[in-house]
Amino acid sequence: MTGAPSWRFRRMQPGEMNIDPIEGEFFSTEALGSLADALVREAIQNSLDARAPGLRARVRIVFPPPAAMLSGARRDRYLAGLWPHLTADRSGLAELPSSDRPLGFVLFEDFGTRGLQGSPEQSEDEEPDAGTSRNDFYYFWRNVGRSRKSASELGRWGLGKTVFPAASQLNAFFAVTVRRDDGRRLLMGQAVLRIHKLDGARYYPYGYFGRFEGEFTLPVEDAELVDAFCREFGLGRGTEPGLSVVIPHPEPDLAPGQVLPSVVRHYFVPILAGNLVVEVEHDSRTELLDAGTLASVLGHVGWAEAPTLQRLVELAHWGLRVQGDRYAPLPEPSPAAAPRWSADAAVEKALTPLRDTFNRGDPVAVRVPVWVKPASGEPVCASFDVYLERDDALSGGEEHFVRDGITVAGVRSGVQSGVRAIVCVRERALSGLLGDSENPAHTEWQERSPRFKERYRHGPFTLRYVKGAPREIVRILTRPAAGRDFALLRHLFSLDVPTEETVKQRQPQGPNRAGLDGTGGAPAVEAAGKDRFFELQKLQGGFRVAGAGNGARPPRFAAILAAYEVRRGNPFALYQRLDFEIGRSPIIAEVAGAEVVRQERNAIVLRIDDPAFQLVVKGFDPRRDVRVKTIALEDEG
Repeated sequence: MTGAPSWRFRRMQPGEMNIDPIEGEFFSTEALGSLADALVREAIQNSLDARAPGLRARVRIVFPPPAAMLSGARRDRYLAGLWPHLTADRSGLAELPSSDRPLGFVLFEDFGTRGLQGSPEQSEDEEPDAGTSRNDFYYFWRNVGRSRKSASELGRWGLGKTVFPAASQLNAFFAVTVRRDDGRRLLMGQAVLRIHKLDGARYYPYGYFGRFEGEFTLPVEDAELVDAFCREFGLGRGTEPGLSVVIPHPEPDLAPGQVLPSVVRHYFVPILAGNLVVEVEHDSRTELLDAGTLASVLGHVGWAEAPTLQRLVELAHWGLRVQGDRYAPLPEPSPAAAPRWSADAAVEKALTPLRDTFNRGDPVAVRVPVWVKPASGEPVCASFDVYLERDDALSGGEEHFVRDGITVAGVRSGVQSGVRAIVCVRERALSGLLGDSENPAHTEWQERSPRFKERYRHGPFTLRYVKGAPREIVRILTRPAAGRDFALLRHLFSLDVPTEETVKQRQPQGPNRAGLDGTGGAPAVEAAGKDRFFELQKLQGGFRVAGAGNGARPPRFAAILAAYEVRRGNPFALYQRLDFEIGRSPIIAEVAGAEVVRQERNAIVLRIDDPAFQLVVKGFDPRRDVRVKTIALEDEG
């Protein structure tokens, strides 16, 4: 048995650049609701990237009981040398647990992966020889913001591992890896502070737990020491390849009640596809999340979002196994032009068989081809899948964009209310393009990303095409059929709009009878905002204005006004701001095929770009009737 491992921080030399670590801020994004979201996303992403060929990744997340906490000498052998640096001046840690407090922890382990392969002695970048693999050990322990991951992998920025210290009140973590290629077991630790002073000396922010040759840190490989660590922290590793991470003194808001929904929310696709199994151990029980148990787990847990997640899982499960007439492949676009959603007869024809299925509430699946054109390289035609269903229980639109299994949480197309959509990207060429555009937290696709800009021909157009797919497909599926639809305005708020049969009964007979367009002697049907350019439809708590679909070119601009119905007088003249304001909660306006020029009070002005545009406004008081008026404008004034 060799000497016991210890913690060490490097002393800084005069004249060194002063910079504190900031990588933890990359995970401070509104698209990630909590620390649990960040940990689950980044840790499982790394496990999926390290999955061994032909195996599924199994992830074990353990919240040990209080009895498993380490005290006294058992605790001190792993933290003693770290405490002086944690409490040093300017360490960046304002609130620390007491040094004599029992050491609680959270354990994160993966199996079916390759572990951290590569030479532990590598200290600088080396171009790998042909046929050699990347040095995972070097890039995990000795790099931040730098990665050799390929375009087909989920993580690119080399920042995912920084979520481990961010989840600890000590900003520290330990890891044991067993490597698939040589079976070696290696133990190391890392702490991330700020430049700090201790006994008059300035210290570098990054410290290591291990054994040392001068200032260079090497992992602990002594079997007795590694066995003791695995035993103390309850690792299930044994000799099975993979990575086990121990987070000491976890942040208080890292709890099972947050981790479990995060796993489902961000990784439901690889779980249902059979590529991932997650076990969460807490309170003397184990929750198993795999393809066979995911739906049943959501059926009995008490999470507030469980019913919504259950419907999402059901749609994804159906989509991953769909066949037959509920699936439609769109025609391949021209490789020369930038991809755009526009009035295309071939696309309309491909989607027409799905229209009735979708509008009666059954799920549909669409495969969308798109050309990926690297700036240097041959273009490739790749495809992505869109799964859609109506759900009247939704208060808005629900969208999930999934690239190679990870949910890119901040991407939205603006799909209309009452629609659930999943976009699955699995083909390598398109996944590579989208991954190059992602921010470090993998929550957004950014047209101006430094890793994306100038790398692809028509790159921004391709991003917009993928992002806009759910909105545009739904727009086509819900577009009224050509010709006059007598049922469309049947429930137009407080107006009495007759059916086709009652219109026929009211029409005088003989040569002087009126036409169905309201001309002649028959009484006209009153319809606010009804003309040859627009069609108006009542929705639950709102309304929809769309192009008439009769071939008439709508005006360039249009104003849409809304007001609550009144017993006497003009409702628009009697409108008050206390009634509602378009664009302010709870009134939500969603538009496709047009741009909002301005919205204020009870009016919204649109610039119409597509004759098949649509505007959906929802959130009105369901106990009051709404009157709507459309006005064609020559300009935006």
